[in-house]
Amino acid sequence: MAFNDSLRQFKTLILDNKLLTFLSIALFAFFISTLSLASSNQSKKSAIAHCEAEYKEKTEGPTCSVATKDLPLQDPVFFSTEGSSLLLLAPVGSTLVWNKTTQQSALLCSGSGNKLVKTQTSQTKITCVRDSTFSLPDGSSVSSTELGCEAMSIGSFVASEELCGNDAGVVHKLGFDAGELGFITYIQSCFDKKRSSVLFTRHILPGAAIAGLAANVDDIKWTNDGIVGSIDLDIAYTQEKQLKQFTDVLGSDEQAKKFLVTDKQYLSKGHMTPKGDGIFRTWKYATFFYTNAVPQWKTINEGNWNRVESLVRTIAHSLKEDVVVIQGTSGVLSLPHQNGSQIPLSLDISGIDVPLWTWKIVKSPSYDAGIAFVTLNNPFETKVEKSPCDDICEAVGFSQKEFKTFTAGYTICCDPNLLLRMIRFAPDEGMVRKVLNYEMLPSGGAMLITYMSLIFVSSLYLIMSNFFIDINF
Repeated sequence: MAFNDSLRQFKTLILDNKLLTFLSIALFAFFISTLSLASSNQSKKSAIAHCEAEYKEKTEGPTCSVATKDLPLQDPVFFSTEGSSLLLLAPVGSTLVWNKTTQQSALLCSGSGNKLVKTQTSQTKITCVRDSTFSLPDGSSVSSTELGCEAMSIGSFVASEELCGNDAGVVHKLGFDAGELGFITYIQSCFDKKRSSVLFTRHILPGAAIAGLAANVDDIKWTNDGIVGSIDLDIAYTQEKQLKQFTDVLGSDEQAKKFLVTDKQYLSKGHMTPKGDGIFRTWKYATFFYTNAVPQWKTINEGNWNRVESLVRTIAHSLKEDVVVIQGTSGVLSLPHQNGSQIPLSLDISGIDVPLWTWKIVKSPSYDAGIAFVTLNNPFETKVEKSPCDDICEAVGFSQKEFKTFTAGYTICCDPNLLLRMIRFAPDEGMVRKVLNYEMLPSGGAMLITYMSLIFVSSLYLIMSNFFIDINF
């Protein structure tokens, strides 16, 4: 009898909670369907991958793979030749992969007098034998652990007469000099030679390789290559020189010290293309050129600009594709003279302008979608009267609470198309068909499924809890 009463109470509870029951069943069905589809897709992918591996083994020969963590500390630049183009090789995940017969690849130890330990040449071609063993042009075999350079490979610079930024600058290429083979470009910098100032830089960030990022490297000496005129940037960026420059333009030492605090608040060398995006140590070293730096306040460079850089890498990692990253400047920061007038700032009377805003666009070619992040380079501001574009961080799911902190660099998210229309020298390559949002990322979809699953579990728990309470179970 008690059991029948319990069943009647359960029936009544179900009927009284029709909407909750319906939602729970619907969510449960959705959850099961999603899991089944994911499992099916994963099984298909595994079967396809297995077939592809067998086919390649039989028709193209074995592959070679090298974990990036197993590379020598003084690793070479890995690149391939496709026609007349030299392309940097990036790992898939944390592993570099070669095919025996179809991929031409080479190694380069860049820098004056630098050589491969094994061959005593600055560069050589390699061919996959099997696993982590390769053959050299002379027929000898070499292990991946022997593919080291005598010294660390550093970046090189090539100037061109190619105009950029609606003719406001010229293209500077940062990368690696492969001698007679040509130049391997990693970063393109649009540089205003008249003001010795960077307008924007552009590079490719291989999302599938983020898992194999080399450990960060210590800063090395910055290179003046590409800087014309009498400006010595090594001196211009010193705190002593900044104090003198600020004193001269703001009217007094006292006024200058309102903004400059020794070792705490000063203008640092702000990477445009960040060293953190470098997959290998060699790529990271290639970022240390003044044609890849702008004056950025220390608290901002280490604050929200660093957060933006990390967020872009997270986006690229989620997309697992080669994303286009463009970053640049807008406007010139002004600070008050002792008489109250606003004075545009530069590190030298001849140039190196201090930007008012720095911006970064990450674009997914597969989606033809992108998002822009814009950071105010003024830690002394307390409110923003006008920004380059409307803030959509909340709407697209990339908001961070620190973005509203002025001392760390007030930061907003923008539609790249709207941002680029406001900056006369910005490149059209940053234009997109749609704005990238968090839900478009694979990880965003996973979070959505997890969230809905939690709703289902919570709903089911509520029904069963009420049931057991009602029947005094």
